[in-house]
Amino acid sequence: MYLQYLLILFTCQQGYCKAFNPFYSDLLMKKSHSICGMLTSGYSSPTVLDNDSGPTTTTTTTTMSSAAAAACPTISNWRDVPKQANGDDYQNYLVREEWKLEQFKESLDLYERLMNCKDSYVSPAIQSALNTLDHAYRLYGPSSVICSFNGGKDAVAILHLVRAAHAKHYNSTGETPIRPRAVYFNNDDEFSEITSFLQDTVIEYDLDMIAFENGVGFASGLEILVKNNYVPGTNAVFPMAFVLGTRISDPNAVGQNHFSPSSHWMPAFMRINPVLSWNYGNIWHFLRLFKLPYCSLYDQGYTSLGTVKDTLPCPALAINRGVEHHDGDDETVTANNNNLPKFWPAYMLRDWDQERAGRIKKKKPTDQGSSSKQSSPTRKAMVRSTSGLTAVSDLHLVSDGLKNSEEVSENNATEDECGTEQSLGTDDYNNFGPTKTVGILVVGDEILKGMTTDTNTKTAAKALRKECLKLSRVVVVSDDVHEIATEIRRLRNEVDVVITSGGVGPTHDDVTIKGVSEALDRDLVYNEEMAKLLQRKMNNDSLSNELSSAQIKMATLPSNAKLRYLSTDEWPVLQCKNIFILPGVPAFFEKKIENVAAYLSFQLERSVEYKIVLSVDEPSIVDILNNAVKNHPKVSMGSYPFVSHPDFKTVVTLEANLVDEFHNNEESSSSDIPVFGSRNSLFLDRDAVILSKETRDRNVRLALDNLINELPKGSILRVENEDFDPFT
Repeated sequence: MYLQYLLILFTCQQGYCKAFNPFYSDLLMKKSHSICGMLTSGYSSPTVLDNDSGPTTTTTTTTMSSAAAAACPTISNWRDVPKQANGDDYQNYLVREEWKLEQFKESLDLYERLMNCKDSYVSPAIQSALNTLDHAYRLYGPSSVICSFNGGKDAVAILHLVRAAHAKHYNSTGETPIRPRAVYFNNDDEFSEITSFLQDTVIEYDLDMIAFENGVGFASGLEILVKNNYVPGTNAVFPMAFVLGTRISDPNAVGQNHFSPSSHWMPAFMRINPVLSWNYGNIWHFLRLFKLPYCSLYDQGYTSLGTVKDTLPCPALAINRGVEHHDGDDETVTANNNNLPKFWPAYMLRDWDQERAGRIKKKKPTDQGSSSKQSSPTRKAMVRSTSGLTAVSDLHLVSDGLKNSEEVSENNATEDECGTEQSLGTDDYNNFGPTKTVGILVVGDEILKGMTTDTNTKTAAKALRKECLKLSRVVVVSDDVHEIATEIRRLRNEVDVVITSGGVGPTHDDVTIKGVSEALDRDLVYNEEMAKLLQRKMNNDSLSNELSSAQIKMATLPSNAKLRYLSTDEWPVLQCKNIFILPGVPAFFEKKIENVAAYLSFQLERSVEYKIVLSVDEPSIVDILNNAVKNHPKVSMGSYPFVSHPDFKTVVTLEANLVDEFHNNEESSSSDIPVFGSRNSLFLDRDAVILSKETRDRNVRLALDNLINELPKGSILRVENEDFDPFT
């Protein structure tokens, strides 16, 4: 059997696939008039896609007698396959039907739109996925490529990619297209919304759905399909390819590639993973950009769908409703949000690590016994959140079907969206403390050669300890770009925050910034903000405003650099993601490390931030934004237009203010102390009033809720997660 499998694959690669593939075979196509539902009269036969003029079709007529047509009624789109049937009986369930012309043309149009997509965020991902599917169709043929479709968001994405590739294949070959085939495994605990969505989708796109009845396992069902994929007129079985919605972040994605043979305990087939490299944002941007329908549960806050027994809305999407609260002596009453839903839609999820936060872990079989239950106390499943730890089990009352599921076992097993039980890993659910770790990278040949004593490490240790931050590692490296980059990468894998000391001056051996740029794979660019600062601070005695070559070097920073104004001396701290770059001169380092340590201690309780990508132009939402800014003064909002972008037009950002600026302004309105920096900068005065994390979270979520409720319907493409980091 294995040799036969290899032989068929070899012949496919040599260009003889038509001789083996049932729906490539000229012999079969000649005989297909006598096969139920294979050909009907007046069908438009596709021709090769012309990129300049668009897809075209030419109409050819095949004849079928009225008696034959009556004897061969149209095959149902949805066919339930029983758990047990005779071998010959399965062939009756697996007979194929030609694809409706209307759906063929619409899918071909989708392929053209996908190929012509100019959106830089998803276009590379789409091109890669379609390329993978093109190879799958070339090697296995359209009758042996099956899409796994269970109604989940990833499955929806691959379904539309598959039908587009399916149409493109037939358009290229000129053969009469058959329906794209999908496979589904019925489950008595399925959401009714999923069932309805599946049935509607199958009819809408004229799919060929093979639905195995409840109780048929994933492996057993695939074995039925594999064993019955005969080459016409022979007993030979043609290899099959199953298209899955597996993404690299899925628990079952370990070790998989775009083409991955099935596991040894499964029947022999090829797994096709066209969206393996996609992330959560890519999926939602793709679906919403091309206005592709998805299950209504995702608009109710569900982010990962299992069954009614193990799935809840994602707690990170819970909406702030009108609540009266107090901040010290100040009473604040939020707006009445009773018209808002309980959860925002799935595409609003900012922290993509919480995609599965609404999935309840299953009990071990041993947990059913009373002795086991008594010996293992109930533990709530905790999930990571930028706003702290959220107990999933606190949301059980959302679903009546889950009221008795309060206990969550130690077992991390769960089902992926293809119905396969997998392990989540303990990292997603461990209860972890707030302590953050810091690593120090000291740069300087003079220290390694014993020419200068390193005093900055002791200074840093004292400053960090004072702010309850743990210094867990110190590394000393030479003034070498590659060594600096290597150590930064290593430290970033071991600690939460990296602080560098030295190597930031204007001379040739000051290469720390270059090392950071290399470690983060970011280009070095001329930073206007730093250039203006250098010009103002260092050129006071000069008649020329031009920067020297040394100053230009100091103003050339990694493209993701931010200037953090953490003290009153106007000299900022340079930050690149979770790396803080400090000077090596002990007097300067001491002052800056104290500022950074204080800043980080507040950032441990940092509020969430949101970057909302919209499909509407900025002018159309100016009034909405102005009202939001007016109504939420304790939240910083930014709006950034993208006039020339083909798909998204505006990006709106929201970030809760750490400092109660209004309190400060009232008490220090007569102060001459300036507040420097841009919106992303932070000035910490000694008497600054710091808002609690709970208050800041409430402020930004309330602002977000009200803003989303006012934005034009359907205008939100996704919530951006780029550079998501606790200390960016």
